[in-house]
Amino acid sequence: MADDFFPEEILETLRKDPLNSALSPTVIRDFSIAKKFSDNKAAVSSLDYNPTGTFCITTSHDESLRIYDCMRGTREQVLYSKKYGCNLARFTGQPGYVAYASTKINDTIRYLSFETNQYLRYFVGHSAFVTSLQRNNDGRCLMSASVDGSVRLWDLNTVNATSTAKVGGQIGGVAAAYDPSGMVVAVAADANQVQLLDVREFSRGPFASWSISNTTGDPSLISKPVVSGIRFIPPLGDLLLLAMTDGSTQLWDTQTSSHIATLSAGPTNTMDKTEEKEEAPAIEFMKRTFLGQNLSVTPDGSTVLCGGRDGNVAYWDVKRILQTNERDGQAVISPDGLWNGSHTGPVGVCAFNPFVMECFTAATSLSIWSIR
Repeated sequence: MADDFFPEEILETLRKDPLNSALSPTVIRDFSIAKKFSDNKAAVSSLDYNPTGTFCITTSHDESLRIYDCMRGTREQVLYSKKYGCNLARFTGQPGYVAYASTKINDTIRYLSFETNQYLRYFVGHSAFVTSLQRNNDGRCLMSASVDGSVRLWDLNTVNATSTAKVGGQIGGVAAAYDPSGMVVAVAADANQVQLLDVREFSRGPFASWSISNTTGDPSLISKPVVSGIRFIPPLGDLLLLAMTDGSTQLWDTQTSSHIATLSAGPTNTMDKTEEKEEAPAIEFMKRTFLGQNLSVTPDGSTVLCGGRDGNVAYWDVKRILQTNERDGQAVISPDGLWNGSHTGPVGVCAFNPFVMECFTAATSLSIWSIR
């Protein structure tokens, strides 16, 4: 309906190219909620934009996939995956299709036409929970990681993986991400190591690796935190973010393999003492957290945003972090500000649109942020 669309002043803002804007915390501070949706019956678990940023798709623990028009601020379609569950839905370069990870029955990645609601292909190979799924730059391939200890590359036209890297991960889980060039995949495995793999020689293993610290010294933790998600800071990819299961984020320099600092908005633990046992495997903590879906970076790489368990979204100035004197990983950096998204639960999804001046955040409700 026309009255559901964004007003013209919001549309004018959305048409601005975020890559041509300095999205510093000063600018981010002026963002406010332009639209809110409350139609999910459970928490939203992932969000992805199509290759032009005009549409996005979410998955939810209510086993729904919902497609939104980012320019008009409208929900366009709702699909369900009740039999297999759904997580980490990703648009591909083929219009009208998405790939997503199963959460029930098996760990197959399913390739779905959302226009006909029919599966085109099943990508079979993972034997455990899929923790990462990402398309490459041209949209013709996928990269996935799983707690079965493997990272796999897929051609959308082939059911079997084109290349597989065994990276470990059965102890502390696996998270993976493409760098901005699409030629390197960073992998955090077994809670204590980051590996860099060349996609052209993927199965040969990492060309670089380093150990990471998995403790923040927070006495409230029931177990040492592990990496739940991983993300490069654009445009160069020389900085890497590790989303930890305790709600903190580690910033690393990939050129020097050095831990620069830890970003923390306070006691935003994703592990609940009342629900978890101290001796439970770290991998179980990872499966119950946000898989890094609550961590985002502005397209120009100037601001990091992270959703918290308190329903707010914290943001940090990357330039300020890089001016940290020690740069030895010991510094804990507080946020430059907070968005109060009026979410009633933990913000498990935060995603800044790479092409449109807006950001989506989600708990059970979904909020669209823009500059008023």
